[in-house]
Amino acid sequence: MSDTRALIEQLAGRATAVHPLPSPLKRTLAWLAVAFVLIAAMAASYGLRGDLLAAMTEPAQVLEWTGSVLTGVFAAYATFQISVPGRSPSWAWLPALPLVLWLGGIGWGCLQDFSVQGPAAFAFQMHSGECARAIIAMSLPLALVMIIMVRHAGVVRPAPTAMLAALSAAALCSAGVGLFHSGETALMSLVWHFGIVALLSLVSVLVGRKVFSWIGHARRA
Repeated sequence: MSDTRALIEQLAGRATAVHPLPSPLKRTLAWLAVAFVLIAAMAASYGLRGDLLAAMTEPAQVLEWTGSVLTGVFAAYATFQISVPGRSPSWAWLPALPLVLWLGGIGWGCLQDFSVQGPAAFAFQMHSGECARAIIAMSLPLALVMIIMVRHAGVVRPAPTAMLAALSAAALCSAGVGLFHSGETALMSLVWHFGIVALLSLVSVLVGRKVFSWIGHARRA
């Protein structure tokens, strides 16, 4: 009995306090602040597009841009929700409606471009692909920051957590790139903006478990 008591006292003496995670809302706001600083810095370095005010008076572009922003915000909150053990996986569907709005804005823009330009509105513009490179360059560090913030999810839901993290970062960066990049049709916006966001999200599903194992939590489990 004395040995058992001594063992308990020894374990109690070496125990460290467990600090609960901040709420998903607080962590979402903290991450959004980081995203805002990065996107604002990139927009300032490139300079805002000259037709930004005019673009924001066109309903299709406003719907597209707003859908992109809301997708990023809702996906961020969903990430911090599903990464917590015991939370419903249904939170992963939170960005679904903003995604529909985003696609709806792009589709509306395609119809408007076609009414003005005719078949030329559906011509492939390779030069507009520079916005895709900007989205990737901006979203990768943001997604990494979020994954570090939810590194415990490696033993919970690594694939959907990684997917939502990539979706959130890429969607916000797509909206950010829209502040300083212009001259592309709505179809190219579908290809280079929405397409790159979708690609990054799908790749994250495939590599999510491996990414979390590099951080260490999944491997220790």
